[in-house]
Amino acid sequence: MLLRPATADDFDFLAAMMLEACNWTGEAWFTLEKARADDKVWRYVEGWPLAGDFGVVAEIDGVPAGACWARLVAGGYGYVADDVPELTLGVSPSFRRRGIARALLTALADTARAASYQRLSLSVDPNNPAAGLYATVGFRKVGVVQTSDTMVLEL
Repeated sequence: MLLRPATADDFDFLAAMMLEACNWTGEAWFTLEKARADDKVWRYVEGWPLAGDFGVVAEIDGVPAGACWARLVAGGYGYVADDVPELTLGVSPSFRRRGIARALLTALADTARAASYQRLSLSVDPNNPAAGLYATVGFRKVGVVQTSDTMVLEL
């Protein structure tokens, strides 16, 4: 597996991975068109990369398999403070259960530390299997918004 920085050329892939994150149950209730029309969702990729954005793409045999990226998202689903980037993580279904998500999270946390961030945040439905992964890498629940947990990783 190759982990590399996410670039502007990865925009379409990041949007696809955002849809994977939104449609974690396997039901495709969020389409690209619906995401573009929903400012609260689209803000996670719109204009990628904005100043201060950072991310990692995992490739297997030259094929993008997953991505994890973060940006400062005022009013985002996992918002905790203006100086805490919120991350989004998605792995293509055919590449799941291979350690890609954990590798992406670790690399993103390393990038955030190098940029002198103190914390990362996210929002996850507690029924999403990813919630367990987040806990094992050190994220802790700090709140609940509607049906999702807000979690924070101290860096």
